[in-house]
Amino acid sequence: MDRSTRPWALVTGASSGIGTALARELAQHGHNLVLTARRVAPMEALAAQLRALGAVATVIPADLSKPGAAVTLAHDIAERGLDIDILVNNAGLGALGRFDRMDPGRIGDMLQINIVALTELTRLLLPAMVARGHGRIMLVSSVAGFQPGPRMAVYFATKAYVTSLGEALAYELRRTGVSVTVLCPGATDTEFFVVAGAVNSSMAARACGA
Repeated sequence: MDRSTRPWALVTGASSGIGTALARELAQHGHNLVLTARRVAPMEALAAQLRALGAVATVIPADLSKPGAAVTLAHDIAERGLDIDILVNNAGLGALGRFDRMDPGRIGDMLQINIVALTELTRLLLPAMVARGHGRIMLVSSVAGFQPGPRMAVYFATKAYVTSLGEALAYELRRTGVSVTVLCPGATDTEFFVVAGAVNSSMAARACGA
């Protein structure tokens, strides 16, 4: 496939873990990629791998924990003249601890990344997909979204939101040509548990096969 005719996919949280794996899959199946996350170096390394697979890969750094970051990201993509055919809302943040003892700033970052930025980016990119009559959206939730999670209460609650939103949008968008998929992985061996301060949790043990 000619690189110029390959459809574009945007993957958030593309610097590691599930985001990196999904970006590789998309490149292998004929898509160009826009990669976004906070850390530039691992995305540049990934972009080089994707180019070797025949894709065009563009890196746009963004910190989705900051208010307005999703709007800025969508603007940057539009300025480059890129029409996003597939949106993978993968960026996510967790934290371990009793709710009343958690850093309020960390709670705010979780809400901003897992809920606000995900919702804003979906809303910003969806109308163009509907207008074109085709598009795909993947919201990366978790099995955590199906149950309460003591000591990770906010994270579990945010994933319940993601699952609910995705299921509702899938229903609303039927017959528009735009599909919505909610991906709900279980414990996965990624950097998530290190960042969440949960490397000694039972979930981390399951993810790492311990």
